[in-house]
Amino acid sequence: MEELIRIDDFIYKTLNDLLFDAVPEFQTAFELDSSKYNFSGGVYLLMNEFASFLAKEIEIEPSGAVVSKAFGFINQLGESNNLEVLNILKVGVLEIIYTEKNIDREMVAGCLSERLQKCFHEFSHYYN
Repeated sequence: MEELIRIDDFIYKTLNDLLFDAVPEFQTAFELDSSKYNFSGGVYLLMNEFASFLAKEIEIEPSGAVVSKAFGFINQLGESNNLEVLNILKVGVLEIIYTEKNIDREMVAGCLSERLQKCFHEFSHYYN
């Protein structure tokens, strides 16, 4: 069991570091908000927070630098062949973005790689 915890911690730390390097604006916002939460090992919670942050940024400035950096990070993760990383991306980020009411889904799809566009559009089977 301890080995599995170490794997989870490694994935969390790796994605956390990649995310904060790619989108430092999120790191600043996250550090302000996360003081009341314990995110250690909670990679899905971290990615959910990132998705909510991105949704707000898209509403404010859809073609802004922060949004561009965020989709760069998302597309970088989307190149992975690691099924856990892809699941974290799909469930932790893409599904949250898809279900946001004030987000233009076609705009989002246009920012995603071809591989991730397929994942993103699959949510139409489950959500209106």
